[in-house]
Amino acid sequence: MEPILCNPYFCQQKASKPSTACSQAYRPCCLCTNTIFKNIASCKSAMNEVCSNSISDIKVDASFRKIAKNAICFHIWKIEEDRLEAEPKTQYGNFIDDCAYIIYAAGPKGTYVNQDTITRETKAGTYLDRFIHFWLGEKVSEQKRSNVAHKIQELDSYFNNVATEYREAQGNESARFLSYFKKGFTILSSNLVGSKLMNRLYQLHGRKWLRCIEMDSISWDYFGSDYIMLLKTESNAFVWIGRSSSSAERRSALDWVTKLGVNANDVTVVDDGYEQSMPEKLKNQWNSFLPLSQRVVSQISATPDKHHNNKLKIYKCGYRGTRLHLDQLDVAIPTKEDLSDTTTAYVLDDCLEGVWLWVGNMAPHQDKISAMGNGRAFVKKKKYPYSTTVIRVIQGHEPVEFIRLFPSWQSDATESATPIKPVSKIFKRFDALTLSQRPKMAADTQLIDDGTGERKIYHVTKDRVIEKPQSKAVIFLTNHCYVVEYTVMLPTTSLADAQNVGVSTIIYQWSGSEANTDDISHCERFALNTFEKLQQKAMFVQMTEYDETPHFLQIFDGKLIILQSEKTMSHHNNNINYISSELALINRDYFVLRIYGDTSYNSKAVEVYPLTSMSARDCYVVKTSHVWVWCGQSSTGDAREIAKNVGSLLGECSLVVEGKEPKEFWRSVTLYMSQPLINGSSISNGSPQNGSYVGNNNNNATKSRLQPQLFLTWLQRGKFNAQEVIGYEQKDLAPESIYVLDTGLLSYIWIGKQASTYEKDKYMKMVQQYLESVPIARRPTTAVAVIRQDDEPNTFKGLFENWDYNLWTNYVSYELKRQAFMKPINMSNTNGTITNGINSNGIIPSVMKNHQKDFDLHHKYPIMILQQELDLLPPEVNPLKREVHLTHDDFVSLFSMSFWEFDELPVWKKQELKKKYKLF
Repeated sequence: MEPILCNPYFCQQKASKPSTACSQAYRPCCLCTNTIFKNIASCKSAMNEVCSNSISDIKVDASFRKIAKNAICFHIWKIEEDRLEAEPKTQYGNFIDDCAYIIYAAGPKGTYVNQDTITRETKAGTYLDRFIHFWLGEKVSEQKRSNVAHKIQELDSYFNNVATEYREAQGNESARFLSYFKKGFTILSSNLVGSKLMNRLYQLHGRKWLRCIEMDSISWDYFGSDYIMLLKTESNAFVWIGRSSSSAERRSALDWVTKLGVNANDVTVVDDGYEQSMPEKLKNQWNSFLPLSQRVVSQISATPDKHHNNKLKIYKCGYRGTRLHLDQLDVAIPTKEDLSDTTTAYVLDDCLEGVWLWVGNMAPHQDKISAMGNGRAFVKKKKYPYSTTVIRVIQGHEPVEFIRLFPSWQSDATESATPIKPVSKIFKRFDALTLSQRPKMAADTQLIDDGTGERKIYHVTKDRVIEKPQSKAVIFLTNHCYVVEYTVMLPTTSLADAQNVGVSTIIYQWSGSEANTDDISHCERFALNTFEKLQQKAMFVQMTEYDETPHFLQIFDGKLIILQSEKTMSHHNNNINYISSELALINRDYFVLRIYGDTSYNSKAVEVYPLTSMSARDCYVVKTSHVWVWCGQSSTGDAREIAKNVGSLLGECSLVVEGKEPKEFWRSVTLYMSQPLINGSSISNGSPQNGSYVGNNNNNATKSRLQPQLFLTWLQRGKFNAQEVIGYEQKDLAPESIYVLDTGLLSYIWIGKQASTYEKDKYMKMVQQYLESVPIARRPTTAVAVIRQDDEPNTFKGLFENWDYNLWTNYVSYELKRQAFMKPINMSNTNGTITNGINSNGIIPSVMKNHQKDFDLHHKYPIMILQQELDLLPPEVNPLKREVHLTHDDFVSLFSMSFWEFDELPVWKKQELKKKYKLF
């Protein structure tokens, strides 16, 4: 039990009395005496964003009343000290760092609006998702923070207090906020607003959405290896490329310069550490603003160092007298039922990713308008950063980002215009031709074809790979690992159909729940090597027992049998013994298979041992001297058909229904049924007197589909980063990057053709880190599919609204864009001679690229730092390789040669030079 909220009405001893509305919205608590707030002033600071008396108490601002309540629209307002100003559309995406802004976005459920949305009214009664954001610049005054909080309450009340509210802070904007500005946005310095100075310095970064931040002055202090800097002078523009920036950022930065209207002939591209390579005239101009003698480039990261935590904590808000307290719920996997009290509010702590306030629709009005204040006080108490996002949602109006925090959340027709249903309830029949021509159906079912293609199955142990012979019944053991190579069935010879399907071969890796680590590791290596050898039209899918994908089950026609390992059996060393062990298991005198699923693409048969209960909703195959197919009273006809198909694989079978079992059935199974299965009934004449051996178990094999979500993923200095792309579309997939498209059942990792070699080598590690960090309570063994750009399967393409096969045909990479800005260093020298490692056209020759690229990957430090004693060196510096931490310019000035030339020298010569310059 912890108190969190202090009511300024009771605590501000010297402050003027808040408005009536505010005084009703808050209740006192014991936080003023809590150590979190050291004094009344800090308490007031925490609450000034939600309780304001600085703007006169009017019902709704005239600017808000101009918005039609049934309109699809996007609006931005700027908060001044004493007024609210509507921003013109031409200024959308431009912010000032000492201002506060309000953004209102409204659109039909399942759609996404942005700064380019054209306002249009809908039919009366049309449900709209409404979002209100208030954005605070890093220099915003307390007065403006107070004003913006008052205004969002007005705007929220105008829309009946059902909008989702976001508190945004500069530098830590939410994914939804960023989605409004897909071309990036600019933050201008308040110190330079109105200034007549033409010379400006901008800091650019952001792999997906480029942030262009205007600096207060022109100084090396703002430079960092992760950034791209734009120095704009009256006559020229210099684009400085930080060595740790990504290709996507560099490409976007050049686009940004073009967007500013700068002539390409007036742009100079400068590489981090290669400033001395500029032509003398341009170098002199650069020196007049940024003297190279004062050059210092920070090693800090542009990406906030967030602690990824997929453990969501839920607190219930309650009052003890007049004090607000939080009770933490004991929740392992969050469910919708955890938010059971609709008369109060809950706090959901997603750590540094954000704090959610969920308010029940029966909660008092005061709770709705005080929720943001509660959230801010919670952030302060937890000592989270000031910029931590706080979001308030109202019951029945939850956005998809909130719903995804609850894996089992199922939207019904009253909550969603597009209810999410299990795939097996949507499609029953399909064929390869239909799936090839209808990517949406393929994506909904996650079926690439009808499963009738050719398959090869390999059993993989830590020291061998054995191909299994073809057989009618496919049996996997829980302590084994398998690789399935599947050739996709193409129904026609049509090139269009083949293009729609996208892949011709799928490599599946399946690991049993009891498989040992050595077998799993070898199985993964074998599967990945097989996949890598297939250069085109291939995909790799990795899964474990319990997480089989629909198409994997389909290739076995729903008849895959998974048996428990025989603990008493010895290990066999040859192919014949291995197969006989499987046959020995399937030919045992007795075992029970539980049938999961009701269609061929969600069904399998899993051995149950020991058998303690039988669900009335399921079907079982019981093998004794005879094969019995037992069907619970509540089982479906489709499930019974699947069970009969599995039973027929084991021999002649008989179907029995719960409550109508013949005496022969009971005589056959009584010796094997454990007593708890009887549920208190007694046996008489070989049959139960009070009913069959049925438990209350309910296990629905159909899994719920989650709303797909796209994440841009990358590794920076060994740390994994992920950024969600809300309202994604195909053009959000950049060839320089790697993405994860999470469908809940399967997580696709998409590898762009121009992604870095380092990240391409680490893609399996990246997707595993994603699964471990994403705030969804599920096993980190969720199935993973690896696909390459231009080899996307129909199950992936169908998850996008429209798929353009020619989107990347004329894609211009950063390197090609850069060439348009490059200036010859010496127009009279066109023979490509090398000067300081750079040729006459300012481009590193291909023979040097690998050497130079490796050299540029290291952190860089001034010569004086690297010449220090061993114990004074920065932690990233290898004492035996100090030279690689020099910039190119410092390296050339010291050794009178480039690094690639130095690297070609004999070892003794390199050691001698390093000793000479105190780098050894």
